[in-house]
Amino acid sequence: MSIRNAVLDLLKGGAKKIVLNLADITYIDSSGVGELVSTYTTTVNKGGKLKLLKLSHKTRELLTITKLLTVFEVFDDEKAAVASFK
Repeated sequence: MSIRNAVLDLLKGGAKKIVLNLADITYIDSSGVGELVSTYTTTVNKGGKLKLLKLSHKTRELLTITKLLTVFEVFDDEKAAVASFK
């Protein structure tokens, strides 16, 4: 299941506050970046918020280079990510 489909299922179920834990993701290519952007856009358009958790060094670098780090809220601590929705 793709990230987009998983998030769509959450949104259909009524979820509006979503944290994507990317701790096990060691590599993201351009299509993966496209998935993240598409998922973020879909979530926002449906009235939700999407935040990223535990980016690897390489993923953080990629989001910095592409200026997407200014779009996504990124956290290293799950409790802080969840608390940020309040």
